[in-house]
Amino acid sequence: MRAYKFMDVQFGLKSLREKRLKISRVHELNDPFELLPYNLANKNHRQALQKSREQLAAKRGLLCFSATWRDPVIWAHYSDKHRGICLGFEIPGDKDLCKRVNYRADRLPFPAALTLADAEAMLFTKYSNWKYEQEIRMWAQLKDPEDGLYFYDFDETLRLVAVIVGARCTLSRSDLTEALGTLAKDVTLIKARPGFLRFEIVQQQRGLN
Repeated sequence: MRAYKFMDVQFGLKSLREKRLKISRVHELNDPFELLPYNLANKNHRQALQKSREQLAAKRGLLCFSATWRDPVIWAHYSDKHRGICLGFEIPGDKDLCKRVNYRADRLPFPAALTLADAEAMLFTKYSNWKYEQEIRMWAQLKDPEDGLYFYDFDETLRLVAVIVGARCTLSRSDLTEALGTLAKDVTLIKARPGFLRFEIVQQQRGLN
């Protein structure tokens, strides 16, 4: 499955040079409803789900991607108003902890007995107004912290295949080649521009200078 990570130039180049992505902790995410997709009017339900959420957050974090690099709104929100870059990865789409997010307008009924499907819904459900992100998320184990931060190295389960340079980004081909190092020969470089026919970001045909 192809998945795209939007970043500003500073952290995008840092990730390329270090060949890894920072894992986001649950308490750092910008949605306060993360892992809380159920109706929680009942106090006991709230307490039980909050406990489960805290237990999970202590062991795992998230790598959040989009299924597309063509949406101009995602570039504006997550890639420094089109001045950043987008990293394209090939990731396994059949793993239990790596799936597309399911978007809902209403919260789910609290399950009478927790099943695997209910646990999956907890991990991969968000409010429908986030749908534009077309999120793919990968849950990652938290281990070997560096100054309190956790990272996931590029490997066969997170294989970098493309770097898309934002429409307003000034990075050159040589800038990216230097940052990629040994990966440069296996990664496609794309220069993005606003499309002429639709409200979408497309590939600039003359390529990256």
